[in-house]
Amino acid sequence: MKKNYLTKDWYENLIKELHELKNDKLNNVLERLAEAKSMWDLSENFEYKSALEDKDFILTRVAEIESLIEDVEIIDEDKKTDSKWRSDKIVDYGSKVILKVEWEKEYSVTIVGAWEISLLDEIMKISLESPMWLAIRWKKAWDTVKMKLHNGKVDVKIISVS
Repeated sequence: MKKNYLTKDWYENLIKELHELKNDKLNNVLERLAEAKSMWDLSENFEYKSALEDKDFILTRVAEIESLIEDVEIIDEDKKTDSKWRSDKIVDYGSKVILKVEWEKEYSVTIVGAWEISLLDEIMKISLESPMWLAIRWKKAWDTVKMKLHNGKVDVKIISVS
């Protein structure tokens, strides 16, 4: 079974969501289903069909979260130092990295599990499965590496690792 890497915050959010789904939302949708069933004709009962769809969505999401947290490893960000310019730190999961891609500007990225990626935040969250991670993993500040892209390779310089 594949290990799922999650930050502590993300894991706690998933546990909270799971609790909310199982204890609040599922109970609410089951009540809606019971009410809708009491209305005679189910074949044209929009409320019944809507409640069934909501129930299916909730049960699917519950199964997804349970599967995700079944074999989880928490990325311990507290073990990372706050020293922004230490050159002896290597890029590992949970690392916060400032890097520069060839001629472009600098980017701040955090290495996270695949479920947490976000390229829209000020500090991008990249996956352990991304081409960026494959290029910079286990490297140190000031290392320059080649990152494979679909149309070639680009140079990536690691400015700092924390």
